[in-house]
Amino acid sequence: MKSFESPTGTVAEFVKRVEASLQGRDLGEITKFALNGLELKVIFSKLGTTELKYKIENRSEGFRAELVSEKVALTHRPLKADITARLARVMEREGAKCTI
Repeated sequence: MKSFESPTGTVAEFVKRVEASLQGRDLGEITKFALNGLELKVIFSKLGTTELKYKIENRSEGFRAELVSEKVALTHRPLKADITARLARVMEREGAKCTI
């Protein structure tokens, strides 16, 4: 996922909503978020670790997250597109607009 944005709220509020939506799902068991200032890491862990790092741009209303780097585990490469598309669908249900 190259970027995502939300027209309302903060990135911390958005991450909490997405984490709540992921609870009880297979995707939720392997997905973690780490927010540090204006950097958000999306981490997928199962048979290796993939890390997507996003730069956060706060706006007057909402925020935008732009992919700045990614480290994809060798075992995840064949599944990366599917997993990120599934995460994007969950984010979109929480009000985000995603660019895959």
